[in-house]
Amino acid sequence: MTAEATPTDDAAPRSRMGRRQLLKSGGLAVSLAAVLAACGKSSAKGEPGRVGYAPTPSDLPKQNIDDGVRLRTATSIEYTILDVYATITEAGALAPADQTLVDRLVVEHQAAADKLAQLTTQFGAEPYECVNAWYMDRVVPPIFENINGDEAKDIPPSDDPARDMIATVNAWESMDGAMYQTMVPQMASAELRSEIMKIGARAGRHAAVSAIHATGAPQGYFNPQLIGGTEPAAKDGLIPLYAIPTEFGSLAPTQLVIGAASSAGTRFTLALETPADNSYAYTDQSCPAT
Repeated sequence: MTAEATPTDDAAPRSRMGRRQLLKSGGLAVSLAAVLAACGKSSAKGEPGRVGYAPTPSDLPKQNIDDGVRLRTATSIEYTILDVYATITEAGALAPADQTLVDRLVVEHQAAADKLAQLTTQFGAEPYECVNAWYMDRVVPPIFENINGDEAKDIPPSDDPARDMIATVNAWESMDGAMYQTMVPQMASAELRSEIMKIGARAGRHAAVSAIHATGAPQGYFNPQLIGGTEPAAKDGLIPLYAIPTEFGSLAPTQLVIGAASSAGTRFTLALETPADNSYAYTDQSCPAT
């Protein structure tokens, strides 16, 4: 007994268009009709149609990042650091030696801000003598929320606010030094490169001293890995801070670990990055009215 043949397109009577071709053509026709209905008539020949009533997109304005913008941005970071240190000082939680350090840093950051403003004017731009809005909106609030706690956000207060405040100082000083290190080769003026190197060197010293205050001496002098040793494991979820953490100055984001430990032993971690396109103080920006 021979098996009964199963009808297929090939077995069907031949016609000008098989069922499979008909389905393809029909689907294509429906799709084209939908597209044409959505697009409607174009006002100009060859102009593509638009779907819906969305406004015509416009290109974002292109900002010129020059020496003036970099100087303005660096000034805004100095004022942001001053604001952070004012908040730390108002808390009154630091040990006397640590508070003395912060007081000294405030003097030096104000001097740096003044010098940057002077350079900005000298090189034909308007100084930006106020905090950086991007950092104040996105970076600073989480730091103090995790130090002081925020009941509305279910964030418990830190188990050691003074420890976290010194770690915060070290993170800002480290980021500040990395910012200047990044700017040096970007500056078009040789004079500016020289001045930025001087300010950056001071920021590096600030980071080193704050690391020793945080970790203690002599264990906070340098990372043991630099001489073939082993870096101590993180204790209680905290990372050790060193005056000399790496062989060369790092441009990577600075890791800040603070706050109360979770049930898993982890703490709030923030990657503090140097300024980028979205946080520059461009020439069309001005300080908010006070």
